[in-house]
Amino acid sequence: MDSGTPETASAATPSSKRGIGLFGLIALVVSSSIGSGIFALSTDISAAAAPGPALIAWFISGIGFMALATSFGRLSLVRPDLNGIVAYAKEGFGPFAGFVSGWGYWLSIWIGNVAFGVMLTTAIGYFFPPFSGGLTIGSVAFISVLNWVIVAVVNHGVEEASILNAIVMTCKLVPIFIFIATMLLVFDLGVFTADFWGNLANNLGGASAPGSVGTQIVNCFMVMMWVFVGMEGASVLGHRARNKGDVSRATILGCMALVIIYIAASILPYGYLSREELMTIGSPSMPYIFQHVVGPWGGAFISAGLIISIFGAWLSYTILASEAMHEMARMELLPRTFAKLNTYSAPTSCLIATGAMIQLLSIVMLLSEEAYQFAYSLCTAAIVIAWGLAAAYMVRYAWPRRHEGMMGSLVLGAFATAFLVIAITLSGLHQLMLCCIAFVPGILFYIRARHEYGEATVLSGREKVLAAVIIVAAIAAIAMLAAGVITI
Repeated sequence: MDSGTPETASAATPSSKRGIGLFGLIALVVSSSIGSGIFALSTDISAAAAPGPALIAWFISGIGFMALATSFGRLSLVRPDLNGIVAYAKEGFGPFAGFVSGWGYWLSIWIGNVAFGVMLTTAIGYFFPPFSGGLTIGSVAFISVLNWVIVAVVNHGVEEASILNAIVMTCKLVPIFIFIATMLLVFDLGVFTADFWGNLANNLGGASAPGSVGTQIVNCFMVMMWVFVGMEGASVLGHRARNKGDVSRATILGCMALVIIYIAASILPYGYLSREELMTIGSPSMPYIFQHVVGPWGGAFISAGLIISIFGAWLSYTILASEAMHEMARMELLPRTFAKLNTYSAPTSCLIATGAMIQLLSIVMLLSEEAYQFAYSLCTAAIVIAWGLAAAYMVRYAWPRRHEGMMGSLVLGAFATAFLVIAITLSGLHQLMLCCIAFVPGILFYIRARHEYGEATVLSGREKVLAAVIIVAAIAAIAMLAAGVITI
């Protein structure tokens, strides 16, 4: 049960404990991001593009996310008084923008957990056939039990859970590295370049035709953004770091490692199987590709790694979601009840709210024909809002200081902002509109919090305009759902 008020919680802040070290923060970045997405990358990327356009998309995305990671890192150094991406948005653009950032971040994390749950049951289906036929009532029941078990684990201490997370990260990277090493050994340049730009597939036509090079690049962006969700983990938990400087190092080093791992895991299989074979080999693709190379034991080995990987990412996401909600309450953007900590310095109310939403959406996902793809698309659209506002704050902070050694930070922040806006507009506008539906009840929580804390102005003029845009987009999304323009 919760104990104490926000005032007593501040007296027992996690800063009085050992804190999370550099390795723990890097583990949080890597483990939060490497969840289920990397194990399905070959299928998802090959469905979108031939190897040439996929490499270009990775080049653009890699630069974009390194710019974003560097922006997070530099902000943690120049503004150590601000804790995480929600604080950046609030400081730069006002309290309502802070709420929009925090609520979008919280949405993305628990929606991501639902995607993990769907993929987890698919992985278990490799060993247990009743789970292999898509999302069922039985698999939803399994997701529900695991969801509340993880909530209970995190409720007994965030820092203790981060130690477990570091152990899980080490275990799950082993099969991924073995897969990458194997792909290097069997790589065939002739297979890789056979239809490098997708021209042959386009000439043949049919469902496997990828379209123009530009179309292929755009089609890669959503899945590429999805696999980076969680890279901001060190910034979100920056206030729990043993050394504030570790936040910057962990974010940049972690993101750099992710870029290398993702490119290797998704591009090297093009040199072993054709794009058409990769598209149809099965999802998640990594176990089936490895099984194709070494035999049945390979599929079981990678599937076991996938199960461990998802558990680690789910644990990380639960930590991040509860921390984001708790920080919003501490910044007076959500009601006081979410600012309370229990005797383990864990935000119980935030954890219960997060677990309840995972429970609800996992049931709704029974109605979706492509539950995993739908869930990760929503997750990505929601987090781009938080990422974009943080990158925009880097621009706002660096602009008046551009002649004081911050021109590089200004350029990085501007590039990251432009990349995120363009990528989500081209590849996920409908998902962004769907996310607005979930913002409407959040706005009510925000208004209640503003009254609770005695603020004279609940919404300023510009904030009312932003709130109106969100509500109109939500109404439009509902209308498009009803008309069948948007489907789940």
